[in-house]
Amino acid sequence: MRILSIIVLVFTLNACSDTIITSPDQIVFPETNVSYQQQVRPLLELTCAFSGCHDTETAVAGIDVTGYFQLTSRAGLIIPGRPDNSLLIQILEGKQGHLLTFQNRISDAQKRGMRQWVLEGAMNN
Repeated sequence: MRILSIIVLVFTLNACSDTIITSPDQIVFPETNVSYQQQVRPLLELTCAFSGCHDTETAVAGIDVTGYFQLTSRAGLIIPGRPDNSLLIQILEGKQGHLLTFQNRISDAQKRGMRQWVLEGAMNN
């Protein structure tokens, strides 16, 4: 019984140590194997998917980036394997216009990470 209590305590302490991401600066993209859940979703939530921008209710220009389905179902926004043809990547890289500035919130490394995610197939991983 004592061993079970120790195991439960260890799992509880580990669960409490999970970092809550509150700033885009905390999101680090790996060079390969980019994860939608670990990097892409949190970055979009903190930089694009909020009221007055690209959340479900506002969806400026008809673009909602609050979830994987919304992000990938908008024609041309994400074209798996083809970052140069994906509107989101063109916007992030400054090749397409965007009304509000988000550039100061997204680093060059994060832009490269988003490009890599699309290049790797834009998977819901």
